[in-house]
Amino acid sequence: MAGMGIRALELARALAGEFEVRLLVGNDAAEAREVAGPLEVVAVKEGALAGAALGAQAAVVSGHAANWWFHQVPDLPVTADLYDPFPVENLHYARALGEETAAHDRRSLALALARADFFLCACPEQRLFYAGALFEAGRIGAHNFPEDPTLARLLAVVPFGAPGEPARGDRAAGRRAAGVPEAGPLVLFGGVYDWYDPELLLAAWPEILRGQPGARLLFFESPNRETTPQRVFDRARIRSREIDPDGRSVVFSPWLPYFARADLYAAADLLVSISAEGLETELAYRTRLLDAAWGGVPSVSVGGGTLARDLARAGAAFECGRDPAQLSQRVVALLSDAALRKGAGDAARAFAAARSWKAVAAPLAEWCRGARVDPGRLPVPAGTGMGSRLKNLFR
Repeated sequence: MAGMGIRALELARALAGEFEVRLLVGNDAAEAREVAGPLEVVAVKEGALAGAALGAQAAVVSGHAANWWFHQVPDLPVTADLYDPFPVENLHYARALGEETAAHDRRSLALALARADFFLCACPEQRLFYAGALFEAGRIGAHNFPEDPTLARLLAVVPFGAPGEPARGDRAAGRRAAGVPEAGPLVLFGGVYDWYDPELLLAAWPEILRGQPGARLLFFESPNRETTPQRVFDRARIRSREIDPDGRSVVFSPWLPYFARADLYAAADLLVSISAEGLETELAYRTRLLDAAWGGVPSVSVGGGTLARDLARAGAAFECGRDPAQLSQRVVALLSDAALRKGAGDAARAFAAARSWKAVAAPLAEWCRGARVDPGRLPVPAGTGMGSRLKNLFR
């Protein structure tokens, strides 16, 4: 229940009011079932997708798991959810995972571009990126462009959404779960992946502590450490202990379950999100910013992309330059001004309320109403068969 798993669950719930929806889970389905409510959640073993698809009239697939779908259920109308630009994202792990992983990601994207009938992305930048990929793949051309110059029948922006109901968390419970004292400001960074830059915040942290001596900074450990390289996380942990040897002000907490995050947001006073410079950041839709906004937490972003800019325009967040002194001044000013934080937090809640999962899923629901196999589908690209490497990377 992180990233793509959260999105699959919430899109399924958004569609379930109108359609009969079955959520297929390729690993342990227990956590998804715990929060799915009446939604049907089915654990499916590799190779068993055709049976699980019996009776279905359309499908939505994403990530590497989509590879299995395209090979095992070739005739059903299908949407490929490309909101997570994993072929670019995973290039940050290239030194650890090697060239074959990058090549596998490229083959996975090529297969989706050839075989899906409709495509989802998260933001305007992604739309241009995937439009270019679809054009190069032959999915945009004289056969469909004159009748659909906006590409509305092929490619839709469906960003991450927020729950339809307001967050109602328990501040004390969130503090206990995160392992931080009840008193003092709490700055949330969250999980650390190799496309983030927590070292900039750590460089600013001593100055932040001078302005707010009781402040705590909270990072989360990865729930998938065995499969996700930890280069940036490990550097951040080392650096944090250099500036805070006893771990009093910089705290590393185990991953919290999805259903507990409202308590976390009630416990936090500010979210800081810092992305490394690069193509992944330009394409990203930083979902933690929207989820924190749902929880009423204002944010400070460095390199936050389109979502950070939209939040700032709404008065719900603040953008900052890539400079430790500027960052420390911004954070201290916000932690010192409860009225400013409240105003931004109220604006954040309003921003999230206008982006419920049901609202953002409208283009997908429209496609489902008339789902069909697109006549522009292409043959399965060479080199995208169900080899052992694909099996090993199924997720």
